[in-house]
Amino acid sequence: MLATQQDMIKLDADVQKLHANQADLVTKMSELSGNLQSLNSQLESSQERMTTLSQKLDDLQADIDRRMNVLSGQVTGTSSPVGSSNPSDVYRLAYNDYQAGKYELAVVGFRNFVSQFPKNEQAPAAQFQIGECDYARKNYTDAAREYERVIDLYPKSDYAPKALFKRGVSLQQVGNGDEAVKSFRRLIKTYPRHELAKSARDILKSSE
Repeated sequence: MLATQQDMIKLDADVQKLHANQADLVTKMSELSGNLQSLNSQLESSQERMTTLSQKLDDLQADIDRRMNVLSGQVTGTSSPVGSSNPSDVYRLAYNDYQAGKYELAVVGFRNFVSQFPKNEQAPAAQFQIGECDYARKNYTDAAREYERVIDLYPKSDYAPKALFKRGVSLQQVGNGDEAVKSFRRLIKTYPRHELAKSARDILKSSE
């Protein structure tokens, strides 16, 4: 009888121990499940970052390819056949360089645009931006010459009066007051209703 009681006590202890082990196993399984969910979440996040990085690399490669085409045409003195590039892409690339302060590269892009697409509606803007790049670099004599090309090539464009005004300002910067006055007077005479005509009048009045 005593042996039976001891066996029962031992069996009860073993059952309790089994329950404890079972509870511990459930806890560990729950922790493992949580870790797996966390790992899956991290993997998904990593995949999203990799996808984003891959897209950025593709965009960067495309940008580099466009730049190389532009630079290749400038170095060899040739341009890509008309229609081989999208005018908007060529202009946008050059303008992005201008906004980023990469003026030398922007000039290459704008010159390439004017060379490839001289009849395009953005050609006057591209030629004007060449002058803007020179002006930003304080190459005022070069800027004045590029602005004058806008006036000569695209006299009926919206950029012609802007070019006349900026030509006058550029010439003032290098001390060529007589030519600057001529530019301002031409602006007033040719485009009397343009908003910059008033600015030109004010400059001439202040210099009297």
